[in-house]
Amino acid sequence: MKSPWSLRDYVFAAFMTIGMVTSVFIIGPLVPPFLELVAWAPIGGIFLTLGMARLQRRGSVALMILPLALLLAPISPAITLYLSLTTLVTEAVVFLRGNYRPKGNRLLATVTFFVSAVVIGLVSAGLMLGDRFAELLTKPWLIGILAIAAGISGAIGWWLGEKIVHQLRRAGKLDADV
Repeated sequence: MKSPWSLRDYVFAAFMTIGMVTSVFIIGPLVPPFLELVAWAPIGGIFLTLGMARLQRRGSVALMILPLALLLAPISPAITLYLSLTTLVTEAVVFLRGNYRPKGNRLLATVTFFVSAVVIGLVSAGLMLGDRFAELLTKPWLIGILAIAAGISGAIGWWLGEKIVHQLRRAGKLDADV
């Protein structure tokens, strides 16, 4: 059985994952926990968009996010579940639309990823951690506002990512179809 991914695809996906994780560690301490995704989404959206534009096939988001989720399993099964569910939602939405070749599908995937990450993350944090996260469960409107803000921030990251994709293609450095 031949993998649809080449070694170059795996390496590229790993570098996009490393970029996302590094940016989370830089931005995370600078903002309150429930605003992390909103603040990180523009940068995370860039890496997510670059990965989808290069990999283009169904499963591209999973190829970038699930290895990280599995690596985090011994440290935090909750984060593994959270990342897996967010990836599953994103892949399911785009699966119905085809693949990641069209810009519109990459935008949809990016927005879906960040909106679902906020909803799944805050609800699960409220149920598992309690404290101030449990208080958010009594304010679904606030979760909705944060999800919309993360979606908008993610769309900004998608836009920046598409600008980079365009420049990389013009320079012949991104070997992917349009």
